Amino acid sequence: MNLTAGTLRAQSAYYCFCSLRPLRLCGEERLMLRLQDLDPLFKEELAQEPGCQHLLRCFACGVCTATCPVADIEPDFSPSRIIRQILYGMRDQLLASPALWYCARCAQCSFSCPQDVRFLDIIQGLRNLAVREGAVSEARAASLAQGERLIQDLRRRLLTALLAAPEGDLDLKAALARALDNLEMPPLKED
Repeated sequence: MNLTAGTLRAQSAYYCFCSLRPLRLCGEERLMLRLQDLDPLFKEELAQEPGCQHLLRCFACGVCTATCPVADIEPDFSPSRIIRQILYGMRDQLLASPALWYCARCAQCSFSCPQDVRFLDIIQGLRNLAVREGAVSEARAASLAQGERLIQDLRRRLLTALLAAPEGDLDLKAALARALDNLEMPPLKED
């Protein structure tokens, strides 16, 4: 890192020790940060959200990202990157980032963290802040929550169909098509 007048240059040369892939900030290999755009109190504010008090325990080991099933398939999602962005004070970028909503809420990161950082709670705290501060509307947050419920229901239906199928007849595409055909849209919950 080079520190120059008013600018923090972050070159991402970090590697997740389990996946050996470069970790990037905000989807870019190089990122120019202006110090005046950073909020040094963001981490303390987020730590006040329910369940987020362990945020500052993170020592950037990368286990959260290495165990994350979403990070395996979505290169723009990385729990360790989100933690770094919090610690850097990248409030506005992070609260407006679609990455907050990619989390599948499986809790693998929280179960695997040697420091008990509880990333799942941190994601929920960030989502709450994003809604409170208007980075995401309440209606959009409700739609995203409904989408998460639909995905979980689809997963359950697909696994049920695959487990019920005879051993030699495990046709994933056909089972997925049947699960989609039978999927009903639950009503949008009003807040």
